[in-house]
Amino acid sequence: MSAGFVPDGPGETVSELFAETDGVVYLTNATADDVEELVDAAEAFDGDLPTLRVLGIGEELRKVRRDFLVASRAADLVDEGYLALGEREPTQNTTVLVSESSLYAPVHVDTARGTLLTDDAEFVAETYEWCERNWERAESFDLRTPPLSVVRDTMDAEFRPDAREDFDRVLDGAAEARDTTELDEVVASLLVAAKHELLHYDVSKWGEDIGLASKATFSRKKGKLEEMGVITTEKETLEMGRPRQRLVLTDDYREEVDRNGLSTLLANVVY
Repeated sequence: MSAGFVPDGPGETVSELFAETDGVVYLTNATADDVEELVDAAEAFDGDLPTLRVLGIGEELRKVRRDFLVASRAADLVDEGYLALGEREPTQNTTVLVSESSLYAPVHVDTARGTLLTDDAEFVAETYEWCERNWERAESFDLRTPPLSVVRDTMDAEFRPDAREDFDRVLDGAAEARDTTELDEVVASLLVAAKHELLHYDVSKWGEDIGLASKATFSRKKGKLEEMGVITTEKETLEMGRPRQRLVLTDDYREEVDRNGLSTLLANVVY
């Protein structure tokens, strides 16, 4: 048996776990933060990922679903067949990452972080078997979020590259200020659309088609932005069919964004 301790965050040690197995790695008793760190590590890993199975309670997995920044990246891994999430009843168990041969336990004490490692065959086997049994009993959890690659690729195809670039800028800015800013992906999409004067019908249909949000959600949030005085619409007459609404920014949108307390990250896309 060997054991050890790595006095740092989980990224490097998790990469070692990925590298040593071509089977299944379980993350048990996962919090939303644990899932985010797993996604970070998976994206940074330079090699063939093992199959990642996350066991967590519904409350924590729903936090992941509500966080577009994490959920859309996780959805890419799900779409590629590397990641699956299962919902189970709460336990008192420790959060661990376990493969067939190794077990990694993240440790947080105040601001200090580290990872305990063991390859004790009996203990690892017992933990791994527990994970397998409970995975079979768990209910599959659907992120209900489109993969980020799909969002980006379809924006390129449906609209213009500069609109996609603005949306990416919002995502990048939000990722850098996670402690102070919540991203509303629908509002971000509408602000980008208004900057580029796209048709509301096209934007809401795109959002519904890829699973970002329903047309009703797009309409409701468009209405709120109109009430704030941030965006307005201009009637667009088509050769056939009913007139459509073109989204545009108001003359005073900058002042209204600030006055209504919209995220500065979202506002930055239109500055």
